[in-house]
Amino acid sequence: MILGILLLTGYYFYISEDPNQSDYYRFLLFLASLHLFVSFAPFLGFDETNGFWQFNKTLFLQFLNASLYSITLYIGLLIAIETVKFLFDVRFLFEIEAHLFFLIFILFHTIFFLSKIPENLESLDEQSDYPSGLKIFTQYVLLPLEVVYLAILYAYTGKIIFQWQLPEGGVAYLVLAFSVAGILALLLLYPLRETLKDRWVSLFSRRFYIAILPLILLLFTGIFRRINDYGLTENRYLVAVLALWLTGIAIYSLSVKRNDIRWIPVSLSVISFLLAVGPWNIFAVAEKSQLQLFQTILSDYKLLNAKGKIDGNAVLSDKDYSQLVSIVAFFNLRDRSVIAQYFPESVQKIRERHYNSMGAFIEKHVASAKHPGANAYWSFSINSETQNKVDIQGYDVMIPFQIGDNKKTTGKGYEVTGTKGDKKLILNHDNKSVAEIDLKNKIKELSRYYGNDSYQIPQDSLIVKYDHAGNHIKIVMTSLSGNSRDCFVSGYFLFKK
Repeated sequence: MILGILLLTGYYFYISEDPNQSDYYRFLLFLASLHLFVSFAPFLGFDETNGFWQFNKTLFLQFLNASLYSITLYIGLLIAIETVKFLFDVRFLFEIEAHLFFLIFILFHTIFFLSKIPENLESLDEQSDYPSGLKIFTQYVLLPLEVVYLAILYAYTGKIIFQWQLPEGGVAYLVLAFSVAGILALLLLYPLRETLKDRWVSLFSRRFYIAILPLILLLFTGIFRRINDYGLTENRYLVAVLALWLTGIAIYSLSVKRNDIRWIPVSLSVISFLLAVGPWNIFAVAEKSQLQLFQTILSDYKLLNAKGKIDGNAVLSDKDYSQLVSIVAFFNLRDRSVIAQYFPESVQKIRERHYNSMGAFIEKHVASAKHPGANAYWSFSINSETQNKVDIQGYDVMIPFQIGDNKKTTGKGYEVTGTKGDKKLILNHDNKSVAEIDLKNKIKELSRYYGNDSYQIPQDSLIVKYDHAGNHIKIVMTSLSGNSRDCFVSGYFLFKK
């Protein structure tokens, strides 16, 4: 327990205050590894396979019970809260639904789950009871579904052999999900393999591993096709490792007469932990692969100058164009700046919208048949925290507007108009022009600092103020979007006489 507290404390100080996608991946890997460790830790050094199964059966059923109680309790209290709001017009100062969710599913669920953990572990190996409900679910629900999906995957395998083509990359996830579900079914039925009337379980176990051997080949083909085409990512690396693990489990189960099912959680726990740490961790390997692919595409199209910076222009294939953009997004989600070395210093210095600026810079230098540079789409909006918060102090009237090309919004003698082509927002009063906002310059300014697509623009960057005939006028644009042909603007028009 003390070791667990120390590990959790150390990990808390290790993660950043603003976690990125890699932090979430690493947390899930550690979570999986530790949960799997709990499943076999009490039986390390003891040859009690039946006790191990009985222990994990209790954990499995208790988890389902805790989930059922938690869901019922949450829904019931949620209905009670909404009833109080409706009948008494009560407004809470915090998001009570979210707080209630975390309170029930983290605190109550955990306490309820732990309340029925077996204490006398020594007696578990002598138990022989098997829940009839579990047998019915596995035998008449889970296994028939496995047979259906097995038939589908074999039919697909026959199709690609007949057409002599490589499988779709996504089939790897289907094969992996099918295999994991099949292994789960075998684990649930494990104690029945020796009973006379259920000898089919032992037969099914060996037939299952023989049946998935062709599918494992399909799994390897599918995932390595994705890796070859698009490089390694954390997901593809994980699937490739699990494909190797599945191969090892199948060979082990077919080779030994009496396999030890504890090897399944033990091996998965070790693999989950190792994938999160060390030089071979999925983050470092994926980053290296994507960076190498990024450099290869730039070099193939001669887009790098003598200093290794992106320069010149090129028309890329749709695949390579999409790959460049997705690689920038890949590093953006993980908050990694390793690709900054390929961009000019002017782009690197824009800290807040680092990757949006990189994406916009790439769009200026490359194009494809489906993504011509001239028609690049742009979209800006103020951040969600200030989306509906407009400072009206000092103004008498506020009129919302939402206009496209050549459309108008009117109110109190004022008129806001959007023009086509030259991208201007025109403010008129009594049919006379009061002010013109050059949206083209505004778009260039926003693109320079935030890229072509950002939903976190500070409100001040989209506010324009004018004084006209003694009137104080303010236009707050909440969103601005379009392309080389069209332009759409929405926001609020405020004035004071």
